[in-house]
Amino acid sequence: MKNSIQHIQAFLAVARTGNFTKAASELHLSPSALTVQIQQLEDWLGVALLDRSPRHVSLTVAGIEARGPMEKLLLDLDDIVSGSRDLAALRRGVVTIAALPSVCAGTLPPALRMFRERYAGIDVRLHDVVAHRIHAQVRAGEVDFGIGVRARLSHGLAFVPVLNDRLCAFVPLGHPLARQRRVTLAQLAEQPMILTGRDSSVREQVDTLFDEQRLTMLAGMEANYMSTVLALVRQGLGISVLPESAADSLEGLKRISIDHPGVNREIGLISRTGLQLSPAAQRCFELLTQVMGPGAR
Repeated sequence: MKNSIQHIQAFLAVARTGNFTKAASELHLSPSALTVQIQQLEDWLGVALLDRSPRHVSLTVAGIEARGPMEKLLLDLDDIVSGSRDLAALRRGVVTIAALPSVCAGTLPPALRMFRERYAGIDVRLHDVVAHRIHAQVRAGEVDFGIGVRARLSHGLAFVPVLNDRLCAFVPLGHPLARQRRVTLAQLAEQPMILTGRDSSVREQVDTLFDEQRLTMLAGMEANYMSTVLALVRQGLGISVLPESAADSLEGLKRISIDHPGVNREIGLISRTGLQLSPAAQRCFELLTQVMGPGAR
C-alpha cells in the first residue's frame, strides 16, 4: 500500500484523540480525507481497527493489538531518520582504524586530537597492529581504513602516502656510539642488537637492510613491543634500530641517524579499492591526509 506511513499516522491520531475531527485538524487533513485513509488501512490489513458511532470512536480488538506495534514502528523510523541525519552532519558515528604501533605512538595521536576537537560526537577505535594484520583487517572490513607501509600491498587495496618514516639507531647514554652523529650498518653489526618481533614491518626492513649489505646482526634479545625494546636499550642490554618516532622520551637514550638510503619507508592510508567510506570515516581519512601528509610539514 502506497504512503502506508501516512495511513498509520492517521490511525494513531484517531486512536490518541478519539475523534476524527480533532485528528484531521492535527494532521492538517479534511475529515473525509482522514476517513478514506483509515478505510484504506483497514482494507489493506483485512480487519476493522475502529468502532465508529455518531458520538464516539473506539478501538476494536484488532485496533488495540495493532496500536503498540504501529507506534513502535514510527518511533524506530524516526530514530533511523535522526541517526542518518546525525551521521550525515557528522554529529555522531564510529571510525575504526588499524595502524602501525610506531604511528600510534608518534604522529597519529596529535592528528586524532584535532579530529576529536572538530567532531566530538564521533568515536575513534584504534587497532595498533603489525603491517600484515593492517592489510588483512582492511580487506576483511574489520576496520574502515589502515595506516601502514606500502611494501607488499596486496591487490584490492588503495594506498595514499602521508609520510616518510626513517629508521634510526637507539643506543643507551654512555655507549661508545652515543658520541657520533651518524653511524653505518657495519658499525651497528658489531653491537648486540635488541630486535622487534619477526612479524613486524620494522624487523622485516632491518633484516633486509643487513642481508643486502651481507652483514650479520649480533642478536641479543627480542621483544614484541617497541616500548619494551627501548626499555632494554636503556638498561644497556644492547642497541636497536627503530622508527625515528618510536621513543616518547629520549631519557637515557641517544638517537642516531643511520648512513644508508634504505632506512626510509613510505607510510600511508590504506583502504579497500572502490568501497565508499561512511561520512565519519571519510572525514577522518581526509583530515589525516591533510594533517599527516607532506603538505602539513
